[in-house]
Amino acid sequence: MQERIALERELSTLAAAARTRRSVDLFLRAAVEGLGFALLAAACGKLLWDSLIPPLFFWPLALVDVFLLWDAVRSYRDGRAHLRRELRVEARIRELRKATGIDP
Repeated sequence: MQERIALERELSTLAAAARTRRSVDLFLRAAVEGLGFALLAAACGKLLWDSLIPPLFFWPLALVDVFLLWDAVRSYRDGRAHLRRELRVEARIRELRKATGIDP
């Protein structure tokens, strides 16, 4: 009986933790920043192609572009780490639901 209570307590704790899906937000952020990087890289490339000497505003744009790429990669890697953690929690919840007899 004590074991069942401990399993149910762990199940309720994990169920509360599984409600938040941080990986989705991080993947969305990576996608939006990747799109922003691509558009800004195209604008920077066009500036370089059309001018002999890059205009003064090219360098801040290039810096923002590099930052967008760095942050998109960082968000993607964080999203993958959160997804792995979320999948482990979901697998443990399935095990606990089987052990407590909630799921057949």
